[in-house]
Amino acid sequence: MPGINLTGAPNTQDYVLGKGRLYIAQINSLTGLPNVDGFRDYGNVTAFTVTVSAEDVRHKNSRDCLAFTDARVVISQEIGLGFTIDEVANFENLSDFLAGEVSTYDNPHNVTHTDVSITLDVKLGRWYELRKANGDRVYNLDATGAVYTIEKDDVADVLLAEGVDYEIDEQLGLVRFLPTSILIVDGDPIIWTITTGATTPQDVDQIDALLRADVSGTLLFVQDNAHNCGQKIEYRFHKVSLSADGDYAAIGDEFATLAMTGVAEVNSLVNYPSKVMTVRTYIMV
Repeated sequence: MPGINLTGAPNTQDYVLGKGRLYIAQINSLTGLPNVDGFRDYGNVTAFTVTVSAEDVRHKNSRDCLAFTDARVVISQEIGLGFTIDEVANFENLSDFLAGEVSTYDNPHNVTHTDVSITLDVKLGRWYELRKANGDRVYNLDATGAVYTIEKDDVADVLLAEGVDYEIDEQLGLVRFLPTSILIVDGDPIIWTITTGATTPQDVDQIDALLRADVSGTLLFVQDNAHNCGQKIEYRFHKVSLSADGDYAAIGDEFATLAMTGVAEVNSLVNYPSKVMTVRTYIMV
């Protein structure tokens, strides 16, 4: 019996084995409601906790030999939140963990670059980034139509061969010069050229970390009770402030997760009796 129990009797259908979906939305500063972008699904969330805490002041009666509390006044209340995200490779989720902003990097590999320096003083065995003359990184050199050369910058440029003089990660635009090369030695200047740009350049998603003090928005948790499938309860936090909590295991033997923690704040703009949190469910029989 989800919702208000009007029978006055215990009901095993009121037990909760929690599952559910978690969404977040940016807030319209004029209405306090989610903005035009709507709610974003955090994906598979393996844990979601709500902690209600209160701070109080207690007065003790000192008239008798044994003091006792005769008044308790609550002076503050807070709803704390915590959740764990599975879908780490989702850049919007990772950006929230890193308090960053998501954008798209305009990969410049479809433009011809001629005789751009990779290094003026090569160290054999080291990895180098491929860049334009202005310093912009270049990625996805395995794209259809991309043709490039890597050379020793000499009086007559010396063409270097992949697998003999260097190895390259074309997707990431990283090149390593091999100690076994007979054409280059430590200290040589190395250049590269794109002679034909790719016909379909692949841009790169990126996160710029620590551009936000926290993650703020409306948080919506729709609980689906596994004990009573079909019983859904909506927990709406009108405004939350979230931040990362703990480590991101970038290398490990188990699936990585991201942990977030935060508090529910007052959203004075919304037209709800509580400006902090509202819980709703259907009246079901």
